[in-house]
Amino acid sequence: MATPPRLSAEPIFILGISQRSGTNFLFDLLRLHPDCGAPSTKWEDFLVDKSDFLVRYVNSVVPGWRRRGTDPEVEDSLYEHLGNGLVSVLASQIDKKRLVTKTPSVRNLPNFFKLFPRAYLLILLRDGHALVESRVRSFGESYETAMRKWADGAEAILRFTQGAGRVPSGYLIVRYEDLWKQPEKELRRIFAVVGLDPDKYDFNAAINLPVRGSSTFHGKDEQSYHWMPVEKTADFDPLSRANRWSRSTHERFEWIAGDKLASLGYGEMRRRERELSWVVRNRLLDIAWQLKGLSQAITNVAKDTLKRAFGAERMSKYRRNVLGFARNIFNFRRESSKPS
Repeated sequence: MATPPRLSAEPIFILGISQRSGTNFLFDLLRLHPDCGAPSTKWEDFLVDKSDFLVRYVNSVVPGWRRRGTDPEVEDSLYEHLGNGLVSVLASQIDKKRLVTKTPSVRNLPNFFKLFPRAYLLILLRDGHALVESRVRSFGESYETAMRKWADGAEAILRFTQGAGRVPSGYLIVRYEDLWKQPEKELRRIFAVVGLDPDKYDFNAAINLPVRGSSTFHGKDEQSYHWMPVEKTADFDPLSRANRWSRSTHERFEWIAGDKLASLGYGEMRRRERELSWVVRNRLLDIAWQLKGLSQAITNVAKDTLKRAFGAERMSKYRRNVLGFARNIFNFRRESSKPS
């Protein structure tokens, strides 16, 4: 039997490779454990995702301290105390239980153990094909955008694990597919790492856990994805999202993220560099993506410049006036085109 650690001092963080990675599923499973609790008012914490602000703060404060002969470990201490403050905000609602919290993002992953050296980290992976399809169905994203977001998350995780010798050992890679296919086996593996007693856990409840937030399985009366629990049926299969992908969609994802899929154990990368048509097509799609990003960046810079020059409130008023004028013209032309 595992010896439970000090409940208030060792929170459990779930960080997913991307939105639609299954963080809700793992979160709900862990909350079934009687020793675990979650803040009722914090849907997703994003503490690590936004931690670059804290890193800049520490980097601006600590050099001045060191010039005055401060202990060289003061930087680590400052990070940890900042992290403790953040955890205390979340843990204040759970009354002596192990805090479980989640974020569907691995942005700023290297900052995790700087801020939370006594915490446990569960990094949740999901096969990119199913995740991309789920993002497209849920958020209306383009396949190109969703593929690149998965690839960015995969790159962050690979960099983190490759440098794992420089960070504490309190983290575990969890695959959504393993959790779905063999929940008891995977949960026991998680409990052994984070120090939760499996004898207290109701594995039957885990197997029959309702579905929340699925991109396809909404229940009888709903037409779009939502977060209300839906009783699971034999028809629910979250692993086959991309079964109807076209060949060109598969090939595009292979180009964008094939090496990362292979490195994370999701199949082998197929080498097609010698197929000229495949290379040319994907190079052109890359250029189109870069031009789109450049156009958006120019637009954002222009907006910021105008806001600084004329003021945000004035620009907002001007934008409303322009949109109102355009709407009036559209309505006038529509009314004029009606037969008398």
